[in-house]
Amino acid sequence: MHCTWGYTWYGQYLYHSWLFWLMVLVVAVIAVVFVLNYLRKNRQLHCSGCHSPVEAVYLRCPECGQDLKGHCQGCHHIVDMSWQCCPNCNELLHSEAVKNQ
Repeated sequence: MHCTWGYTWYGQYLYHSWLFWLMVLVVAVIAVVFVLNYLRKNRQLHCSGCHSPVEAVYLRCPECGQDLKGHCQGCHHIVDMSWQCCPNCNELLHSEAVKNQ
């Protein structure tokens, strides 16, 4: 004699039910979304010059002094130095001479 308490739902085994597998799928999807959101928020940024960890609000790297952000020449908003153009005024941030070197 074996005990089936906890494994059946109205006389049917839970793992044979489509409702059980739907609940498992929903819980798995929710867990994946939470993990990916957690990883996205806690992603560490690195300096492009010395690869030391930096915060998103840093204007210069504290280790090597490389500019991480600067001012746009057109609208004077603070922009990331790795961007090609300003998202506010569409001004090119790097001249052609810098790109060719």
